[in-house]
Amino acid sequence: MKINHFSAFSMLLMLSLIISACGTNHEIEKRLVGKWNPVTVENLAPLSAQPARTQTIRVDTSTSEGIRKEIELTLPVNPDQKQTKIDKAMAHEMMSPVVISMTNDQKTVEKDFPGKTEQGSWKLKKNGKRILVTEKETGRTLTLDIISLTDSTVVVHEKLSFAEFKIKYAKQK
Repeated sequence: MKINHFSAFSMLLMLSLIISACGTNHEIEKRLVGKWNPVTVENLAPLSAQPARTQTIRVDTSTSEGIRKEIELTLPVNPDQKQTKIDKAMAHEMMSPVVISMTNDQKTVEKDFPGKTEQGSWKLKKNGKRILVTEKETGRTLTLDIISLTDSTVVVHEKLSFAEFKIKYAKQK
């Protein structure tokens, strides 16, 4: 008899946990729906902790009167290709609003990059702390960890193959 009470209690406990988890995700989903404009993009994985690379060059500043002078200038070196790719991706993120929608059971996302629009579907994982976006055209899956979420802002962590970004979005009213 005691075993039946224990199993009934454990079933009720599991049912309440499932319902509360679904309720939490439903609230997060409702908050995510809307048009989001990027506010800031931060690179979380800098190429190195070293100071910016520079080079020193000598410049001849002789005058026409015959006064010979040389000075040394320290100039930054052009960024390498990886940094250029990161800078370009960050600039594209800053110009790319996101529209998240949910109709019945269909959850869609649309991101307007300069020159093209990407579409896909989304779902929440890890008790509403992670968004998985599957691109419609390529089938590629993107993972966004939710750092913070309010009714008017969301901050996500996006890990790409060449960089990690922390992106803050503001909801458009």
